[in-house]
Order: sequence, then structure tokens, then C-alpha cells
Amino acid sequence: MVDIRKIIIIFVVGILFSVFVFSFIEAVYPSPEWDDFCKSPLVRDPGLINTEDCPVLNVSEQDRNSCAEKKGTIAYERDSNGCAIAYYCDTCNINYDTARDNHSRYVFYISALLALVAIFVGMYLPAKENSLNEWIGTGFMLGGAFALFFGTMQSFQALDRIARPIVILAELIIVIFIAYKKVGNLREDKKKT
Repeated sequence: MVDIRKIIIIFVVGILFSVFVFSFIEAVYPSPEWDDFCKSPLVRDPGLINTEDCPVLNVSEQDRNSCAEKKGTIAYERDSNGCAIAYYCDTCNINYDTARDNHSRYVFYISALLALVAIFVGMYLPAKENSLNEWIGTGFMLGGAFALFFGTMQSFQALDRIARPIVILAELIIVIFIAYKKVGNLREDKKKT
């Protein structure tokens, strides 16, 4: 008969461990904020700007092409009346995207490391000394699997196209290893009794 308490403890430990991993990462390595890279211009009511009174500011084709090569957009500096007085190539979005991708990679590295630690702690927690260790250990393995899965999903786009299948294959090998190591041990324990 299935012990409901065992299932609840396993899931609670697993979920709390995975939540701990991502809250720990955010505490020590916070996500980049868009406002740190891009300063939103003061948005004025378009009805207050009389564009007929503003001088025309033409952007050269060379400047447009140069900005496009940098993956930026042409932005304008405006005076107090809202008229464009100068233009520049704004690359803040690409800088933010780069910082976000780097952050995602580090989230993956840290979550994978903590997940592997949890999985191995769960596998090698001495269950023979205390039966509760088996429940806690299984919870740690589940929490490690959650942290590994969610860390991978969060950073999947930031990984290189060659690294993606390698990471997924490594995670699959880990899961298969756990299954043989833990489930195989459980079957042997049942045969002995």
C-alpha cells in the first residue's frame, strides 16, 4: 500500500529545494533590468508638440546602415519642446539582450551544479540507518531534477546550438543513471525481503 505521507514529503522536499535554488541564484546574481541598460525617454503628449515648428532632422543613409550593422535603432535627443535636435544609434536593447543571455547561462551553470549536488546527496543518503532518509533523499533527487529541468528551460535559448543537444544528452544520461542506481536498488531490496 502506498504511504501518502511519503509521497507528500518527497514532493514538498523536491519543490522547496528547486524554489530554494532559484531564489538563491536571484539573491546572489540578480537578473539584469531593462532600465539599467535603456533609459526610457520622457514621453510627451503628442498634442502638445507642434511638429510644424520643429526643424527637420534627416538621418543619413550611412548612419542608418552603420546603426543597423550594430543591431541598434536610431533614437533622437529632444529639446524641451519635444523637437528632435540630434540623433544617435541606440544599442541598449542588444546590450540588455546580451546581459540577459549571460545571466541565463550562469543560472544554468549554478542550477545544474546545485541540482547535481542534490541528486548525489539524495542517492547516497544512508537509507538503512533511518527510513526517513529514503524519503528525504528521494525528495532531494526530485528537487535536483526539477532544478536541472527548469534551469535548462530558462537558459535553453542562451546556449549555443551545439551545446543544446549535448546538455540534453548529459541530463538524459543523469536521469537514466539515477533510475538504474536508485530503482535498481529498490528492486534488489524488495527481493531480499
